[in-house]
Amino acid sequence: MKGKEIILGLLDTRGPLTGYEINEIIQQQLNHFYDGSYGMIYPTLRKLEEEGLVTKQQVNQTEKPNKNVFSIQPAGKKVFQKALHADLKGETFKSDFLLKLYFGDQLTKQQQRNLLQQELDFKQLKLDALHANCDKWQQNGITANQQFTVDYGIATYAAQIKVLQQALQRL
Repeated sequence: MKGKEIILGLLDTRGPLTGYEINEIIQQQLNHFYDGSYGMIYPTLRKLEEEGLVTKQQVNQTEKPNKNVFSIQPAGKKVFQKALHADLKGETFKSDFLLKLYFGDQLTKQQQRNLLQQELDFKQLKLDALHANCDKWQQNGITANQQFTVDYGIATYAAQIKVLQQALQRL
């Protein structure tokens, strides 16, 4: 799915949301399997509104800037459902870390250790954040499918951490 379909899906499943709320969901709940940027959200929402797939309602606030709340329209639901039911294409895994490591023989042993340690630290941070956020999501309600994505992310990070630790020991 692309950013357009993800935003439509969030509006369809969560109800009306602001761009800020969409970003929070993407950064906190989807970031272990979707790399969405804050800079993608507002241009996509504008385009979705122009295409008649969402509507925008401005909510006036006192002592705060006004906020725009977006709602999915029937045409937007159709676009999301089409994307949801489309056949999956094989995923291509990309990793700058693994590319650097592939050519790591050009680095000193210490540079290789640093590269592995940086990646290990990063994966551990991601795993810790996923565990912490999972507790909040479970308290607020999480579907079985959403829990699966969390479990998948936890298992993936745990496996990556194990391999990185083993690689560091071998150096």
